Amino acid sequence: MDKIVIVMPAWNETENIKRMIEELVKREFPTIDADMQLLIVDNHSTDGTTEIVESASKTYKHVHVIEQDKPGLGWAYVKGMRYAINELKADAVMEMDADFQHPPRFVKPMVDAYLSGAEYVIGSRYIKGGSVPKTWAISRKAISYFGNLFIRIVLLNFKIHDLTTGFRLTKVDGVLNKIDLEKLHKLDRFSHKVDLLYQTLKNSKKTVEVPLEFASRTKDKSKFNWKEAISTFELAILLGIKDKQRFIKFGTVGF
Repeated sequence: MDKIVIVMPAWNETENIKRMIEELVKREFPTIDADMQLLIVDNHSTDGTTEIVESASKTYKHVHVIEQDKPGLGWAYVKGMRYAINELKADAVMEMDADFQHPPRFVKPMVDAYLSGAEYVIGSRYIKGGSVPKTWAISRKAISYFGNLFIRIVLLNFKIHDLTTGFRLTKVDGVLNKIDLEKLHKLDRFSHKVDLLYQTLKNSKKTVEVPLEFASRTKDKSKFNWKEAISTFELAILLGIKDKQRFIKFGTVGF
């Protein structure tokens, strides 16, 4: 049976984390034909999150917790992925938020797609069945949609409809373990996800998009801000230029 490890960064998520753990472990995991594990990467929370996840790890055999070393979302994922691969012996790793913007009910279809042969599964808001919250302001909807379209154009990738989603599942052997995670761009920002996706798409022999109904945070405020958006666009441009340089080089040699 394949082992799937959900890597979930958490920082001051006391309003969400207990319910998230219970929904995954009690409701979702039993319905999935895989060895499901939840690895929470705690970023030295100060609101009681640390105590909640440590208690859960003692209560549920499927729950694990480690502390983050370096600041930034990217470094949380790097440490979590390394631990999932080296210590938990994961066959696949899933990236997932702790704040319910990635509803737990979408874990099963993601895993099912992997078990059916996909090496990379992307939770997509921009395919049939996917959506963004109706409560979002028009400005945020526009930034999300057109920002994603901009990145697709820059990277010349029109097969994948959602290049900025953070809900993804990746096969380890031959895909994730071929990426030097510590050298991903901008690991202190959300934009590292574009570089990770860019490299994973190149390694994956079969990528599948699964509909995702992206949700608003049920508690607290979203961490979305303009700095993160601009950083993501800048990185996409750099990666696009890198690809075009490679294309020009090969074209020149071929000519």
